Amino acid sequence: MATIHISRNKLKAAAYFSAREDIRFYLNGVLIESTPMQTRIVATDGHALFCAKDDAKGENVDSFVGIVPNGTVKQILAWKAPYKGAADLPVVITTAETEQRAEWCGNTAVFKLIDAKFPEYAKVVPAEVSGKASHIDPELLMRCKKAAEVLGTSKLGHFAFKQGGDGSAIAVFSVEAFAVVMPLRGGEADVADVAWARETLPVAAA
Repeated sequence: MATIHISRNKLKAAAYFSAREDIRFYLNGVLIESTPMQTRIVATDGHALFCAKDDAKGENVDSFVGIVPNGTVKQILAWKAPYKGAADLPVVITTAETEQRAEWCGNTAVFKLIDAKFPEYAKVVPAEVSGKASHIDPELLMRCKKAAEVLGTSKLGHFAFKQGGDGSAIAVFSVEAFAVVMPLRGGEADVADVAWARETLPVAAA
């Protein structure tokens, strides 16, 4: 049996990035990875990926890897904080052979994990950043804005934005959380395309 402590705010941020009724059913949930040293929360719909971590402080027991269904995540996030500051308390998940249990502030959800293997998300995370321009879907950026608000990065939803070496974009919320946004295919923008704005307006030759 494993015990995992996860941040409810990071779980909420991850929920913005999980798939909805996707035929790839293993994306319709949030991946939780945990060891006695660290917990990671990952979600993706194939267009953007969220990843966050929390270093364990002796609370986690054993190692764990599993996909929590969206329905259970929604149930957990619907629980109301009984007092100010309760939102910062972790959700505690305990596992057994046939079912799992999530508990928070006196609330309990019993659920089963999605029986599938989550994609190898580490391969999506760029190894370096670059200045290469790329086309990004604005709707994906709005998810990043909401995640930044939930995580307390900025009340206005501001976040750092970097270009990945493969054309992807990296939204950095903190040293513990980020999102990778895949570029739109077909067409590339370039700084040279807007260089005309630095020049004076052309006039007809005399």
